[in-house]
Parts: sequence; structure tokens; C-alpha cells
Amino acid sequence: MKKTIVCLFVILSLLFSGLAFAPTGSSQTQNIKIINYSYYFDTAGYLDAVGLVQNVGSNTVNPVYLTGEVYAPNGEPASSSACQVWVSYLTYGQQAPFYMEFPPPQNTNNWLPSYVGNITLTVSTANATNRYQYPDLKVTSSSGEVGTAAMGDNGNLAGAYVVNGVIQNYGTQAATNVTVVGAFFNSTGSVVGVGYTDYLTPQVLAPGATTTFQIAAFDLNQSLVPASLQIHSYQLLLQTTLPILNGTPPPTTSPQGTGSSTSTGSKGSSSSKSGVNSKNSSIDSTIYTALIAAAVIAVAVAVSLLVLRRSKPHQTVKEARKAQKKQSR
Repeated sequence: MKKTIVCLFVILSLLFSGLAFAPTGSSQTQNIKIINYSYYFDTAGYLDAVGLVQNVGSNTVNPVYLTGEVYAPNGEPASSSACQVWVSYLTYGQQAPFYMEFPPPQNTNNWLPSYVGNITLTVSTANATNRYQYPDLKVTSSSGEVGTAAMGDNGNLAGAYVVNGVIQNYGTQAATNVTVVGAFFNSTGSVVGVGYTDYLTPQVLAPGATTTFQIAAFDLNQSLVPASLQIHSYQLLLQTTLPILNGTPPPTTSPQGTGSSTSTGSKGSSSSKSGVNSKNSSIDSTIYTALIAAAVIAVAVAVSLLVLRRSKPHQTVKEARKAQKKQSR
């Protein structure tokens, strides 16, 4: 009961946040492209869509939300979901990963491949802003490998694809709450997994200072997944809560960190699908603001309902992250 009350409180908070912060800037959804995605079935019985979006417009956007729909082979809707892309202040040319969970169809406990006919993903929110993240954090080195029982707390990285690396602050300002988000690719270049870190230590990274990180792909135990989900390479994006700057950001030419596996592994076909982007139309600004507010609320409700409906744990990496957060409270 207590957990339900807390979740309902979160839902209400998100609803009021959506109203209070309804965007007034111009929509840029047509400039956010879903460039690569695929899906897999996790051990909690959910269908997880993972992929990358890219800002192909001239403006920085924040936030970026997606909605999704899974259709059965007969064309009937089977499941709906929504998510926020793992990025703040997506600048021109930048790519960022996303992770969207679809609960099983009604009257079923788990997804089966035969339930899936088609998946559509749509960019629902992407608003222009003149703010951008501190750009002077760089991944100076990184390497990927399959985790062992000796890696991570209590061996929770055994079988996971893990990237270890070093970050340096090349700028003149301190960076607060640095995190790393990552996209992981199979042998054909399709995104098959994503992951993120908690805030790195130290909390404030001084100019010239360095720190280390470890990031792992969710769900995909490399000793168990088929060849199509074997990870061969990755790309990383650094995020920080402060400083947030105003004006025109420097051009983005490449991901902030890339690499490939130390072992090649086997090759296989991908379940990659092409993304479907939303399109804009000319609309009165007052009506538009109301519609975006409604979209933010809808996303908040959808995500919160997914939390309420989940009853089974995820595999090692995600479950370990949840446990760590509980212990730190």
C-alpha cells in the first residue's frame, strides 16, 4: 500500500510539473530523427525498444520525449509506452540513446515474438532553447569487455558488456554531477542495448581534473543472448547538471567516446527497425502550448503506470542500480 501511495504521489507530481513547465518555445520535433533502433524481450516479460535519436536541426532542444506503439500481426494495437531520451539540451548533430519499455498485451504475462507485428516510435516533444550543457568534458580513453564475477558489486556485472574509461575536464569551469550514457551496437551497427551510470565521483570535477567511469549495457547477458544481440561496439555521451550555458553551443562533430569490443564474437542478423518521426504543422501558439502540456502529462502518466504494473525484477545491471539507489537513501 505504501509503495502504491508513493507511486501515485509521483504521478501527481509529474502531472503538476507538466502543467507548470509547459513549454512555450517552438517545437522542433521534425528535426529530431530516430536514426537507429531495435527491440528485445527482457526477463521481466517486457518488450524493450532501444535506440538513438539525432538532432538534425539548427537549434538546441530540451527535453526530448518519444511515444511508441506495438501492433499485433493483425494490425491491432497491442501495447503503448513513452519515454524521455537520455539527454539534456540536445545540440545540433548530437546523438542520444533512449530506452522504452512496453508491458505485455492484456491478459498475458510475457511477450512472445508472435505477438509483434510492427513497432512505431514517434517524437512527441522537442522544444527549442538557447541553453546548452558544458561542452568541455571529454572521454580520454575507454575499452569494452564482457564482465566477470569479479566486476561490480556482488558480481552483478558477470556476463554484462562493460565499458571502463577516463573523463577529463578540459575547460575552465567545474562540472557538477557528471554521468555517462551509452548506446551499444551489434556487428551490423544496429543499436541493441543502452546503459547509464550514476553520478560519478567526485561530485564536482574541477578544471583539468580526471575521473574514471564504468558503464554496462542493460539486460543483455552476453553468454545467453543470440548472436544478433552480441555487442561489438559502443558510443558514449557525457552529461552534467552544471554549468548550463546560454547562447550558441560549439558544433558537435562526433560522439564523446567510442570503441569496439576486445573480442570479435559471432555475427548475426539484427532485429533493427526504422524509426517513424512525427511531423509538425502550423498551429496557434496557445493551442500548441496546451497540446504540449497534455503530451508531457501523458508521458508522465504512461511512464508512472509502467512502474506501477511492474512485478518482476530486471536482469543484473538494472536491478543492481535500483538496489544501490535504495542503499544510498
